[in-house]
Amino acid sequence: MKGISPVVIGLAAIFIAIFMLFYIFDTLDKLSQRCQAGDQIPLCSQFTSMTFSMLIILLVISGFVITVCITVYIMVSV
Repeated sequence: MKGISPVVIGLAAIFIAIFMLFYIFDTLDKLSQRCQAGDQIPLCSQFTSMTFSMLIILLVISGFVITVCITVYIMVSV
């Protein structure tokens, strides 16, 4: 492949996926701190149990984790 090395593309995919995981976890942590502080946010009731919103967030997180694992596997096996 000419131009950009596949290793660079793989590392970029891993970096983006890990950055997005940290962003999602940080946002959820800030939301939980606001809910514990007593703010009456409508989202607080959405994340108290296994609701559709929580399921979507877990699917997004697992998608990023799978992306990282597959990219690392491909880079190691080549």
